[in-house]
Amino acid sequence: MFDHRVTVFVGSYGSGKTELSLNVVQFLAPLYHQIAIVDLDIVKPYFRAREFRTKLIHRDIRVILPQGELQHADMPSVSAEVFTVFHNPDLKVIMDVGGDDAGAVALGQYKAQFEKIDHEVLFVINTRRPFSQTADHLIEMKERIEWRSRLPITALVANTNLGAETTKETILEGYAVAQEVSKRTGLPIAFAAIDRRLHQDVKHIIKEPLFLVDRQMLPPWERNIEE
Repeated sequence: MFDHRVTVFVGSYGSGKTELSLNVVQFLAPLYHQIAIVDLDIVKPYFRAREFRTKLIHRDIRVILPQGELQHADMPSVSAEVFTVFHNPDLKVIMDVGGDDAGAVALGQYKAQFEKIDHEVLFVINTRRPFSQTADHLIEMKERIEWRSRLPITALVANTNLGAETTKETILEGYAVAQEVSKRTGLPIAFAAIDRRLHQDVKHIIKEPLFLVDRQMLPPWERNIEE
């Protein structure tokens, strides 16, 4: 997993891309001398990783965000700092892309740069989100993201969850849909993202590698961080 220099997470709004990006970049941080997380999720009112910015920086993770007033613009121009990640071959990069057409368009700004570097584009599947429940819905979304971003998706991530309400059944139902998408598109499932609490329940059932997720993007009543 994560053998490419740049890993890009795309998918529907609410699919869990940001949670996954936060977990992955913190998992990889001890393994790389230089590592960055890039916010391309420009259409939300705010990128939740901002809540963790200080924490990430303290772990020597570079955080690249829209700057100043651009953070809350309807269609901000992504920081020019994003371009710098393509020119540093020693920098490991995780990108979180917005979950609608504007997010895909923002990603497409860098098509020429992506063509010159080692990268992967992972389509995050959470079948418990609107318009993501079936293979037909997901394949249509995949094709739309590819069209708008002008970048091919290289693999899938099975990430079906309901946050704290996730059960073994939740995961396996979503995994079955991800398998169908994989079969119909020819794209492999790179890994399944699993709530760490449920690892033992599914580890002998899911054949792909498992990436264990610790919930960090908690609702306000569960948070122990300062905003």
